[in-house]
Amino acid sequence: MSDTSRPQTVPHQSTSHAAHEEERLDSEASDTVSYGNSTPEMYSDSESSCQSLTNSPAWNGPHIPKSKPPASGASQGKGAPIQQLNRMPDCLPLFPTLHATKTRTVLIRTDTIKEDRVPSPHPNSYEDLWDVEHVRMPCSEENLYPVETPNGRKELKKRWEVIKTSLIRKNLSGYNFEETILTYNSRFSQKWNFDALYTLFNEIFASEETKKVFSTVMPGMVQLALELPHICTQPIPLLKKQQEHSITLSQKQVACLLANAFFCTYPKRNATQKHTQYSTYPSINFNTLFQGFGDNELARKAEKLKCIFHYFRRVISDMPTGTVTFKRQVIKEKDFPRWDKSSMPLDGIRIHMASDGTIEDDGTGMLEVDFANKILGGGVLGQGCVQEEIRFLICPEMIVSRLFTEQLDKNECLIMTGCERYSNYAGYADSFEWESDHQDKTVRDPWGRRCTEVVAIDATRFGSHTEQFRGSQVIRELNKAYCGFYSSRGTKREHLPAIATGNWGCGAFGGDSRLKAFIQIMAAVEAGRDMCYFTFGDKRVLNDVYDTYKLLKKKKRTVGDLFLQIQQYNKSLSRFFRPQQNLCEFIWKAFGLADNSSTDENRQDYNHGNSSPRQSRLTDDTNEGTSVDPPTNCCSSSPGPSS
Repeated sequence: MSDTSRPQTVPHQSTSHAAHEEERLDSEASDTVSYGNSTPEMYSDSESSCQSLTNSPAWNGPHIPKSKPPASGASQGKGAPIQQLNRMPDCLPLFPTLHATKTRTVLIRTDTIKEDRVPSPHPNSYEDLWDVEHVRMPCSEENLYPVETPNGRKELKKRWEVIKTSLIRKNLSGYNFEETILTYNSRFSQKWNFDALYTLFNEIFASEETKKVFSTVMPGMVQLALELPHICTQPIPLLKKQQEHSITLSQKQVACLLANAFFCTYPKRNATQKHTQYSTYPSINFNTLFQGFGDNELARKAEKLKCIFHYFRRVISDMPTGTVTFKRQVIKEKDFPRWDKSSMPLDGIRIHMASDGTIEDDGTGMLEVDFANKILGGGVLGQGCVQEEIRFLICPEMIVSRLFTEQLDKNECLIMTGCERYSNYAGYADSFEWESDHQDKTVRDPWGRRCTEVVAIDATRFGSHTEQFRGSQVIRELNKAYCGFYSSRGTKREHLPAIATGNWGCGAFGGDSRLKAFIQIMAAVEAGRDMCYFTFGDKRVLNDVYDTYKLLKKKKRTVGDLFLQIQQYNKSLSRFFRPQQNLCEFIWKAFGLADNSSTDENRQDYNHGNSSPRQSRLTDDTNEGTSVDPPTNCCSSSPGPSS
């Protein structure tokens, strides 16, 4: 048997009595274990099991891209030149001094933030809080574990001691890795499998690469994980619902926390039932990433593991010296705009739209949108492999947000600042592949963070196509986008980076790409930010949305006018038959201007059967002098939410 072959039987501790005692001690004991985040709620908005979406006649299945769009530069795009949009750090105002407050936790000594050294932890020695307000740390004195003694009796030991003994005494290999992890997770010995890990080591990695992982990378990861009480000395607060708070950590602290996630050391995080403490939090232990149940899943997870091992190879050989911040942002209901009454002009911001390029490649320095699941990271540790999951894989420091961030409510978002990118990738979804190393050259701000700001906003999952046009649903999405785009710093527009976004919620969550584009434009106008919009290769949506937006600007329309026109479109829809015109066509006809696409072509568009570009209806010179007012019933009064 080779060193990396999966053993037929995995030797581990006898658990006949110990497992029962562990179950008694752990209020989360359950036979239901999350396998690869396979429930629909655990996927990002671009991918999911979509059976619930197929019941509506207006829904013809999810449109999930199969490849990454062309690199930026293949076309010039439309609207304002991308070079004119605000980016960090050039647009940033003077920074306030970093210090801890009631709503800001800082896990480092701020006076030790230097370009060439890792910041020191604060406080100097480990402090522990084992309660419902903080992360229950693996190294806590309260973290007890039942161990069976040689004479068959049960004995409670500090779980951290069991973890240290298991990781140190073993010369980790493909043969004993599973045994080692199960030594302190014995309850799951018959439930977890490590097939994705074995697939990577036995079938994908060359033997020399596998040896390098176990001889160099894995020992460094063990050392990093076991330094936890010396690296993360301050209790880490949970970012709970409806509580605005931020956490600033060093990149070394993040790496240490992620190493512990890799070795599955976090207590009370393996069960997902409603009565358990962490039922509304993402999973964090990596056991779901190690397991696999079919060739397609095994192949996906092997590529994900390549990203993870590459990250650890980088940080172990050259620990980054920066910091990262995770902020839960909450906006009260009374502080949202009155969308139907808004007088903000649509021409109040600059917009660039392009069908090529991506947020992470071409939106650097902007506020980059993560098309999130309300459970942060979606299926990054499971089967999911689309926009959100890919971003978390190429920037693994984002994964640590899953340790402390409760699922998002409708008026919340998570802003992640300073997360470094470590990998390049190719493909998308089933075709995703780790490609190469990425050297992140993004400059740092005065707090030591890369000038990379990513905001996670979760879209609504729709069971039918027409449902999303109802007033209450449009308002929910407008409020969510506004929450993500709003700057609590109260900064003037010239100091706010532009938004880099795209087809948010338009995969298996059933979002209409034109509606979602206008929703984000409206939210950007209210938030006072310019926008860079990538349609992910869809030239039809590019033409439709930009040309319609340009028409609305020429007609001096406001955010409130556009909201009311969306509601007029909603009134025209049948709940039982496929729409005969899309939102953009409806708006053009409301102005008395005929759309130049045929009905057949339009239907084909709804079926995602044709992504070829349509002739632009309004060029830079067309209809400049046109003065055609819309029908009076389009924008004169509010129709109210439609049921």
